[in-house]
Amino acid sequence: MKRNPEISIIVPVYNAEKYLDGCMRSILSQTFSDYEVILVNDGSTDNSAAICQKYRDADSRVTYLEKENGGAGSARNAGIKAAKGRYLAFPDADDSFEPEMYEKLYALADSGDYDMVFSGVKFYRQTDEGVVFHREQNIAATSCLGREECRRNIMTFFPTSTIFDVPWNKLYKRSVAKENGIVFPDIRRCQDAAFNLEFFNCIQSAASLDKAYYHYMENTQSDVMRKFPKDYFGIVLIYYRRLIEVFSSWGMYTGEIRRHYDTSVVISAYEAMEMFDNPRWALDRAGQKAYVTDIMDSTELQGLLEGADIREDAVWMYDIIRKKDYDAFMKRYRRKKRKEKLRENQLLMKIYHSVKK
Repeated sequence: MKRNPEISIIVPVYNAEKYLDGCMRSILSQTFSDYEVILVNDGSTDNSAAICQKYRDADSRVTYLEKENGGAGSARNAGIKAAKGRYLAFPDADDSFEPEMYEKLYALADSGDYDMVFSGVKFYRQTDEGVVFHREQNIAATSCLGREECRRNIMTFFPTSTIFDVPWNKLYKRSVAKENGIVFPDIRRCQDAAFNLEFFNCIQSAASLDKAYYHYMENTQSDVMRKFPKDYFGIVLIYYRRLIEVFSSWGMYTGEIRRHYDTSVVISAYEAMEMFDNPRWALDRAGQKAYVTDIMDSTELQGLLEGADIREDAVWMYDIIRKKDYDAFMKRYRRKKRKEKLRENQLLMKIYHSVKK
């Protein structure tokens, strides 16, 4: 009888024909081989299904599932149901990672039977010159044992939201998710952060590596805009409401943690406001203004801001939202766009002169 694999690598696939081969090459070239791959086709309309089936037919470790489109969270949930591994991994179909990533993560997880382990991340961008390195985000190698110690040290593990919110640089013990009914919520944004919050609320141990093994491909601004639903900030509020509830139950929503997440609420609200001209929504001028003012008028948002502990660099955003100052918002937004246009023109002139030479 074949024993279960140590890691279930669950890949949500939606119209990923341009990237999926690269992701699968990263998986199949891993120095660690005791895994299964679960490719979940989330209603793709391109050639993704055929690519998935090609890998399923070529390697017995690969399983292929199909479902109606429901977003990456629902695709990952389908993978969790089918998973047999001791640990769960959730890479994105358009990303890649270093060959020893799962070997290193598994060795760390197994060394202390940890509920969660993770590494840093390298971020890349697609440019006219090709894929270029953008930045690296790392944390110190550390560990915690016991629920209370993990909670006390949460900001040591997750000094930035980027490390805390994402699932792709981590291994999760499957039994923790199963025993506590932890799944990705049925929302179109913040589902990864919500999953991590509930998982961290239940763990007894965690550990980290001080190297960035995962290579994340950042989307362009236009790609990001297309993915956001109009009720994005309402979804954000649901997440922050739960985060504040959980952290408060730990007695941890104070000091630097509160300042970090109070500021995150403000930044998320302001970023949502700046999406008013999303071309996908095709709002007229009156609709754009209504969209922005509805966010600022939110009773829940204003309640969260009352008594908020905001970092100095975000005070100007806080003031605009708290005062519901639409004119000040638009003035800053137009100035930002002018600067972006100027930088774009300068770049075009630089390219023009380099070609002319």
